[in-house]
Amino acid sequence: MEEDIRRYFAELLRQEGQIPSEALTVLGKLIRLTIEFRDEWKKEKNEILTVEETKAAVEIYLTVIKTGLLPNRMEEKIDRLVRLWLKEINGKTYNH
Repeated sequence: MEEDIRRYFAELLRQEGQIPSEALTVLGKLIRLTIEFRDEWKKEKNEILTVEETKAAVEIYLTVIKTGLLPNRMEEKIDRLVRLWLKEINGKTYNH
């Protein structure tokens, strides 16, 4: 599963082509935080985080970065992952 997540983020890199070093730093944080979240979620809920869920979370995260608006309803797992990224990478906390 970890390899699948890493492959997904590597595919994002390939699609984007030349990426500034700041973006690579953020990508590294996204990968680390995602893997840590996946492990915690598995321990807490005994459920896996899929690559599809990770993709959905990335799309929501990018939308929030662009618009500043967090969707009202998300699956709990995706909601928590997106909020984790926003807090740890962007220093932003959103209330329900």
